[in-house]
Amino acid sequence: MFFILHILLMATSTFGIIAGVSAAMFFRRNKNWLKVHKYLNSCSLTGISAGIIMAFIYVSGTNGEHVDGLHQIIGLTAFISAVVTLLLGFYQFKAKNKSAVRTTHRWLGRFSLLLLLTAITLGLILINIF
Repeated sequence: MFFILHILLMATSTFGIIAGVSAAMFFRRNKNWLKVHKYLNSCSLTGISAGIIMAFIYVSGTNGEHVDGLHQIIGLTAFISAVVTLLLGFYQFKAKNKSAVRTTHRWLGRFSLLLLLTAITLGLILINIF
């Protein structure tokens, strides 16, 4: 049960982040793009947090090691970088050097998404789908 919840939460949240990034990249002419971007990415990060909790509960029930493979390490790194990206996104409005923070936010966001997709690929390899 927790394993299935982990997969569903992580997949749904990754699609949410892709939609949030797409809103920022392709819908800037729409006056509500920033609200959509913030909402999708904030909700998706909450989903990723819940997905990590589901994985932790699942592994605890199987007496396995929590962070013992590349999937887990990359997934945790993706989560941490996504949290930092979110914080930078909110901080950029108050920062003195807005352009530097905005640039860091954009590049770290891209890197976070790449890490998430890599973690998903490695997870699918772990369960023999790839």
